[in-house]
Parts: sequence; C-alpha cells; structure tokens
Amino acid sequence: MERTQYKYVERLIKKSREVLIVSPYIDLYYANFILHNSKGKKIYIIASSIDNSAKKILANGSFPSLSFALFISFLAASLILFANGEENILFVFAMFFLAIFAIRFKHKRPKNIRLKIPREFVHAKFYIGDSEVITGSANLTFRGMHSNVEHIEIRNDPEYVKTMKKEFWKLWKEV
Repeated sequence: MERTQYKYVERLIKKSREVLIVSPYIDLYYANFILHNSKGKKIYIIASSIDNSAKKILANGSFPSLSFALFISFLAASLILFANGEENILFVFAMFFLAIFAIRFKHKRPKNIRLKIPREFVHAKFYIGDSEVITGSANLTFRGMHSNVEHIEIRNDPEYVKTMKKEFWKLWKEV
C-alpha cells in the first residue's frame, strides 16, 4: 500500500500563506520542514506531545550552518595570522567579532511561527491552508507521513475550510 499522505500535507504547507496545524505529535523532521517553508507565511501549531528538539526548532529557529562555517573560517584565519606573528591583534579580534555578529544576525527566532502546547492531550489531526483542509489519522511525523498506514481526507469546499478555521481558532483560545 502506497503511503502518500506526506505529498498532500507538504504541498499544503508549501503553498499556503496561512497554515493552521493540529497534530499531537511533531518530530524534528517536520519541525525543520515547517521552519524551512515558513518564509512569508503565518503558521500556528497546536501540538500536545511534540518532540523536544522539534519544539526548540519551532520556538528558536535552527542554528545557521552557513554562519557557523563563517565563524570557523574567521576563527581559523585569525589563529593563523596570530600564529604567524600578525602584529595587529585588533584585526584578529575584529574578525572574531565579525563572525559572532554573523551568527547572531542569521540565528533569528521565527516570528511567524506560533506554537501552543495544551495542558490536555489533543488527539485531533488537521492541517488547514488558505483553501484546503486535510483531516485524518496522520501525525506530523516522518513515520506518520511516510511509513504508517493512515487515512486522510482532503477537502477544498470554501464553507468547510471556513468552518474548520473557526474550529481551529476556538481550540487555539481554549488551550
């Protein structure tokens, strides 16, 4: 049996400007997927039992690998210059602080992603985009989207989308 639920949920997240997610479980794979597809969007998530590393990614963003590479490069260059007797130690420190600035500049908390973790366990699973709703049994985890046998329903009826958005915001206020 083909497991294709991920295609529909990932498409919804990629194409919608506003994404509303209710899934008790979210793993690191999908936290990174959401973060990397969040530019220019508003994303609201209700998750009861989210993986700790996924929670950190969605709340704080990911560590920027490019900035980290720049930091290591500048640090290495500074140490080489210092080891070769570079007399202008100010240059060495300037390079070091430039690298730190690059890391802080790139490592921003995602302001367009809101995450709520309710006190009560919310077992519902639905994914709402601008004009589409996906409901069913699939959690937002790699296994739930790619491995498990799951059932999803996809609806794009404007009235149903509107009703589900109201349901989401009602739940958002309650948790």
